[in-house]
Amino acid sequence: MTLLLLLLACREAAPPWEPVFVRDGLVVPASSALPGRPLPGERTLLERTWTAGEAVTLGSTSAVAPQQASCVELFRVDLGDVSGHISRGGAPPDTQLAFSPDGSLLAVGSFRGDVLVIDAWTGAVRARRTLAETMVKQVAWSPDGATLYAAEQSPDAYLHALDPATLASRWTLRLADHVETSPPPPGDDVYGVYTLPSAYGLVVRPDGHLLIAGVHAWNTAEGRKNASRLLHLDPSGAVVAAWPKKGALDATLMHPAMAENTGTVGVFVGRSAAGEAPSDAAIGGVQLLSWPQLSPVGAVRPRPLAPYYDKVFPWQGLGLTKDADKVMLGLTDGRVWLQDVAGGRPITLEPGTPVEAGAVPIVASVGSAELVGDTVIAATSETHIPWGAAAPEVKPPSAHPRERTLFAWALDGTLRWTWSGKWAPQGVTVSPDASTLVVGAGLRGDDRRDLYGALVFDLAGDGTGAQRLQTVCSTELPVFFSMAATDDERIAVVEHPVSREGAAVGAYRVTVLR
Repeated sequence: MTLLLLLLACREAAPPWEPVFVRDGLVVPASSALPGRPLPGERTLLERTWTAGEAVTLGSTSAVAPQQASCVELFRVDLGDVSGHISRGGAPPDTQLAFSPDGSLLAVGSFRGDVLVIDAWTGAVRARRTLAETMVKQVAWSPDGATLYAAEQSPDAYLHALDPATLASRWTLRLADHVETSPPPPGDDVYGVYTLPSAYGLVVRPDGHLLIAGVHAWNTAEGRKNASRLLHLDPSGAVVAAWPKKGALDATLMHPAMAENTGTVGVFVGRSAAGEAPSDAAIGGVQLLSWPQLSPVGAVRPRPLAPYYDKVFPWQGLGLTKDADKVMLGLTDGRVWLQDVAGGRPITLEPGTPVEAGAVPIVASVGSAELVGDTVIAATSETHIPWGAAAPEVKPPSAHPRERTLFAWALDGTLRWTWSGKWAPQGVTVSPDASTLVVGAGLRGDDRRDLYGALVFDLAGDGTGAQRLQTVCSTELPVFFSMAATDDERIAVVEHPVSREGAAVGAYRVTVLR
C-alpha cells in the first residue's frame, strides 16, 4: 500500500517548469493544464499582455517577466533538395510566402516549382502540388481566403487560381501569351531560370480584382530582348485592361504598387534590351497609371547618381502614399527618393550613398524599403563597391558608416528613428495591421553563423530603434528576403542551405515562429 501511494504521488506530481515570455503571450508545457492554444511539441500558448519586471502567477508557478520577449519556433516544413543549385554557386532559392487572411493557413511557393498549403499553427501540410519544373514566383490569397493565386517563372509563365483545399486549378492565364516565351535554360545555368517569363508583382485588391506584372528579359541571337505588360484581371481571370494596350513594352515592369485610396498604380520601368528604348514610357523611373483602365497619368524619374551609377534601380522598394500624391523609391545606389507626383523638388535621403575609403568608393545599398502610412522604412545592406566603379569585384577596404542600418523617416524627410546591429538585413515585411516590422537576417560577408533569423520591431509605439526592438527570432540557417507576418505575432521565414567549401550545408525549409 505504501509503495502504491508513492507511485500515485509521483504520477500526479507535475515536473517544475518555467513559462517562456513571447510577444503578447506565454508558452507553457501542455502538462501545466492551463487553458490556451495547443502548439506543436506538447506546448500551450497563453495569449496575454505583460510588461517587463511584472510578477506573473500561473497556477502554482510564478515568474518575473524579462526585459525583452523570447521567440519560439512553432514548426518547420521541408521544401525539398536544392543542394545542387547551392553547391554550383546559385543564389538563395527564391521562395514566396503568404498567410491566409484569417491566419489559419500558410501558402508557400517554392524554388522547386511546388505550391504548399500548410496549417499555420501546427505545420501539417494540407495540400501540395508541383506546378512547374522551375520556380513559383508569386503567391497571394483572395480577400475571402477562398482562392490561392500562384504564378510560375517558366516558359509558359502560368498564373493559376487554385482551390486551397486541393490545389486544383479553377482557371489559368498564360502570361507568355502577353510577353513571349523562351526555352528552358541549360541545367547547369544557375541563373538561367530568371531569363524565363514570369510575374514580377501580383497585387490582389479588396474587391478581388488583380494587378499582375508579366515580365520577360532574355537573350536571343539578335541580342537582349525585353517584353513586359501590366494586366488588370477580374476574379474570373478575364483581362479587364492592360498596359501597354496594344502589346508588350520593350522594357521591364517591376514591383507594382497601388495607392490605397485612389487605386493609382505605380510601377518601375527598367530596361536591359539592346536597341533604342521606347519613348512612351518612363524608362528608369516610375510610371503612374489610373485604375481600372491602366491609362498613363504621370511619371517620376529620379536622376542617376553620377559618377558611380548611370542608371537607377530599386530592388524591393517602391511605394505610393494612400492618396498617390507621393512616390517612394529605395535605390541600390544607397538613396531613398521621395517625389511629389504633382512636381516640385524631390526629397533625397542618402543613408548608404557612396563614400570614399582611400581611393575606393564604398556603398550600402537600400535593398528593401516600405512606405507604411506616413513613415518610410528602409534598410541598408552590407558594404560593397558600386557596380559602376572601375573594379566592383574588389573587397571593400572598410565598412560604410551606415551599413546594416534600419531607418524611419517622416514624409518630409525628418528622421524619426534608426537602429543598427550585427545582423545583415535581408528584406523587410510589415504585418497586415502595420503594427509590426520584421527584418530578415541572412548571410554576412564574414560568415557569422550565429546571426541568422528575423528581428521584430514595434511600429505602433514610440521610442528609439533600440526601444522598438521587441525580440530576435534566431534560426539555424540564413533566411530569404521574402517573409510573412500575422497580426497575432507569428512570423514565417524560409531558411536555406549555404555553400561551404563547394558543398551545400543545411536544409531548405519554411519555419514559423512566435
